[in-house]
Amino acid sequence: MQKGGSACVIKLKYSPLPYICMKKETWLLLLIIIATVSLFSFSRLFNESSPIDAKKFFMEDLESSYPHADVREIISIETAGDGRGTYYVLKARVSSNLSTPCPERVEVEYYYPTKNFLKSDEQVVHGCNVCLDNPNCHISYPEEAIIASHTYEGTDEVTAFLRAYPQATPSPSLLKKYDGQRDAWQVDWKAKDGPTMRVILSSFGTSALSVEMLE
Repeated sequence: MQKGGSACVIKLKYSPLPYICMKKETWLLLLIIIATVSLFSFSRLFNESSPIDAKKFFMEDLESSYPHADVREIISIETAGDGRGTYYVLKARVSSNLSTPCPERVEVEYYYPTKNFLKSDEQVVHGCNVCLDNPNCHISYPEEAIIASHTYEGTDEVTAFLRAYPQATPSPSLLKKYDGQRDAWQVDWKAKDGPTMRVILSSFGTSALSVEMLE
């Protein structure tokens, strides 16, 4: 056994490795270092966000910010940045008044978490107007299809129908094909205890393709 001022090394008879004994102060310092490293590792693990965390916080904020919306849904989530600077970019659709002739749509974008949960929103459908003075307009959203179904050229019958049945509610759907055209919108206006008015609109252009009453 070799003795020093602060530690001793004992060579075990049947072991190729030495056993090191140290003063209590040295052991205490070593334990503090190990605890600090472990705490840092667990802290990093705890603070690393996941897409599930991001979606959870996102939906909670949407519910708080838009309590009266008909639809609140995440439409995309992407990863941005790299390394410890990685964060998520989330986009959501918030739709209101979907059962009326004039629905509205807001698109919300969040940056989580390193961007301090920054939020921006944009009104993409509002004012009950679609494609005004724009012959090359494209109907991208169901909210736009609802508005176009009673404001486009050739929809006078729909306007009269809505006057006769003010409680009628719309049901928009995107058709992959219609009469040789791609991406046409179908909007069914259903009157309570009454008939249904069906409107077919091209995604491009500003006039109805078909308007018919369904009994």
